[in-house]
Amino acid sequence: MQLSRRGWSDRTMACLIVLIFLVVPAFGKRKDDVLVMKNGDRLTGEIKGMQHGQLSFKASYMESSMSVNWEEVAYVASADQFIVTLVSGERVTGILKTTAESHDQVNEIELVVDGVVREIPHLQVIDLEQKEVKFWSQLEGSVDLGLTFTSGNSSTGVSTSLGTVYKSQKYSVSLSTSSQYNRSTTESTNRHTFTNQNLRMLNEDWFMESYLDLLKSDQQQLELRSTWGGGFGRRFIQTPRTSITAMAGGVYTHERYLETSGGEPVRSSGELLLGASFTTFRFKTVDVSSDVFVFPSLTDSGRLRLSTQSNLKFELAKDLYWSFRIYENFDSKPPINAPRNDTGITTSLGWKF
Repeated sequence: MQLSRRGWSDRTMACLIVLIFLVVPAFGKRKDDVLVMKNGDRLTGEIKGMQHGQLSFKASYMESSMSVNWEEVAYVASADQFIVTLVSGERVTGILKTTAESHDQVNEIELVVDGVVREIPHLQVIDLEQKEVKFWSQLEGSVDLGLTFTSGNSSTGVSTSLGTVYKSQKYSVSLSTSSQYNRSTTESTNRHTFTNQNLRMLNEDWFMESYLDLLKSDQQQLELRSTWGGGFGRRFIQTPRTSITAMAGGVYTHERYLETSGGEPVRSSGELLLGASFTTFRFKTVDVSSDVFVFPSLTDSGRLRLSTQSNLKFELAKDLYWSFRIYENFDSKPPINAPRNDTGITTSLGWKF
């Protein structure tokens, strides 16, 4: 028995979601790292990492990790390896320690890289990540569950999303998926997405990136749109709290619409890819991010697609946050008689892992 195209699309999205949920970190690190603050406080435990100017540390007697201001740290030492990101954008892997155990000044950080000691100014470090022995332990991500509102029929429904990221010294791989189930008395506006971005740094500023995006949108009568390609990008701003990047390239797009809508239910095209990403962290608990991708068509004169989403996250407790997201998927010339806009808002409760 053959599956319908709609059934195949639903099963494809479901399989992708299940595969990502199998990714769960399960390995720990040693517990003899040393942390000394400028006021003289000394702790022994595990350095979890550092982001947005906040160092995460957990001693054996603590139920959960604590966060401390990186600028107030005088001394750190660990026999484990860390991936260290600098203000310049450079990423270095090595054993971490400081030059002297003194709490009256900001010391330099020493990284032992392949047996060679490299000294780095304390405040040049903007990110620390544990270099895990196991691949799965190097992953980090989040899962959300909440409510969604769509503009198509002014309906509300349930939304779920999941994302995970793997980072190494030169590579970054991100996977994300979301599902929204909205049903009114007149029509369904279910929506499913899957995105994969693979980045490789070429030097401190420039990178190359591949891009894959799958979209199923009832609101736009779109059974499945597959977009894949890539390009080159550059980091313009990289600080402990803010990052701005941009990229340009090309993609191939294959679309399948509902056959009952008239026009061309199946369409393939080539498009330019122009993208920009912005992230910032404020007030210790607020995380703001925005991604914009523009696709001017090379094969369909006058057609332009736009995909954008912005997220606002408020930390409620350790690893627990509230999220507000708005998205827009615009098509200036749909190949069938379908709405040009797919717009929605979601609010959800999330957990980081």
